Amino acid sequence: MKQATIIFLSSFMRYLPWILPLLLLFSRAVADITVLSIGVAFLFKSNQSKDWAWTKQTWFKLNLLFWLYLLCVNAPLSIDSADSFIHAIFYLRWPLFAAALAYWLLPDTKFQQHFLIALMLVCVFVLLDTSLQYVTGADLFGHTKPSPTRLTGPYSRPIPGIMMLRVLFIVLLITVMIPSFATATRRIVLTLSLLCIGLLFMFITGERMALILFFAGSIVVLVGLVLDQKMHKAKVLLGFTFILGLCALAISLNPEMAERSVYSIVSKLTQFMGSDYGLVFRAAIAAWQENLMIGSGFHTYQLACEQLGLLPQWGISCSHPHNLYLQIGAETGVIGLILFVSMVVSIYFSVLFQPIKSKQWFVSCMRFTILSVSFWPLIGGISILNNGVAALVWLGVGWALSPSTTNISKP
Repeated sequence: MKQATIIFLSSFMRYLPWILPLLLLFSRAVADITVLSIGVAFLFKSNQSKDWAWTKQTWFKLNLLFWLYLLCVNAPLSIDSADSFIHAIFYLRWPLFAAALAYWLLPDTKFQQHFLIALMLVCVFVLLDTSLQYVTGADLFGHTKPSPTRLTGPYSRPIPGIMMLRVLFIVLLITVMIPSFATATRRIVLTLSLLCIGLLFMFITGERMALILFFAGSIVVLVGLVLDQKMHKAKVLLGFTFILGLCALAISLNPEMAERSVYSIVSKLTQFMGSDYGLVFRAAIAAWQENLMIGSGFHTYQLACEQLGLLPQWGISCSHPHNLYLQIGAETGVIGLILFVSMVVSIYFSVLFQPIKSKQWFVSCMRFTILSVSFWPLIGGISILNNGVAALVWLGVGWALSPSTTNISKP
C-alpha cells in the first residue's frame, strides 16, 4: 500500500506541471478542485514522509494565525456567521496550495520548465483568441464582445486582462529557467517582446486596472533587466522606447479604446473622490467604521454595503471596493488587517531576501512583480481570497517562494 502511494505521488508530480495551467486558467470550479486536491495531497505526502518543516515558515505560520482569527473571532461575530465560517474554513487551501508548489511540486528545475512551457502555450492561446475577438467581434468559441470597448476572449466574463496579468510575469521566468533562452541577447529580446505584447493586450481588453498594473510591473522588470545587463542597458532602454512608441501608435489608431483604457484613467484620478472608484472607496470605509476592530465578517462586504445603502443611490452595485486592504479591513477589522499585512510582508521578505543579498536584480524584480500585481491595494476584485483568480494569485506566491528560482547565474 505504501509503495503504491509513493508511485501515485511520483506520477502526480511528474504529469501535473504539464496540465496545471489548463486546470487553473479556464474554470473556477476546476481551479478550486485542483487547489483543494493539491493541498490535501500535500498534507498526505507530508504525513507519509514525516516532513513538516514547511509549517515552520513564518509566512505560513502567520497564515495559520489569520485563519484561526477568522474561525474563532471574526466568523462568530459576523453579520452572517454561517457564510463567514464556511468561507473561513476553506481559506487555508490557498496558502496550502502555495506551500505545495514551493516545497513539493515545483522545487525541481525540470518540473518548473515543463510548467513554464505549458503555461506559455496556454497564454499564447488566450492572447490569440482574445485578439481574434477584438478584430472580428467573436472568438473561437463564439463569445462576442460584451461592449465595443470590452473583451471576454475564451471566458464568459470580460476578464482576460486580469487573468493574463497574474501569469504573464511568471512566463518571463523562462528567461532564467530554460538555458536556451537565458543568453543576454535572448533574455533582452524575449523580455521586451513579452512586455510589448502584454501592454498592447491589456490596452485592447479595456481593463483599466490590468493595464495600470501591467505597465507598473513592466517598469519594475525593466529596472531589473537594466541592472542585470549593464553592458546592454542602452539596447534595453532603446527597445522599451520602441515599445512605448508602438503603444502610442495603437492609442492614436483606436480613439474609442484609448478613451476607455487610457484617457478615462487620467479623468478618474483628477476627480477621484467623485468618480466611481472614489465612491466605492468611501462605501468601504463607511462599512469598516461600523465595526472597526472586528469587521462585518469574512466574505460579507457586499451584504454590509447593501445594508448601509450608500452605493445604490449613485447607481452603483455593492460588489467590491476595488481595494484589497479596504475590503479586508471592512470584513475582518483592524485585527484581521494587521494579521493579513504581516503575512504579506513576511512573504515579500521570504521571496526577496536571498536574491537581493546575492544581487540577482532581474530575478528579484520579477519575484517582486509577480507578488505585487496581486497584493497591490488597487485591484479588479477581492480575487486573492475567494474567487477563480485566487488560484493564479497563490500560484504566483508558490512560484516566488520556490528556492530553485533564486540560484540562477547571470548570462
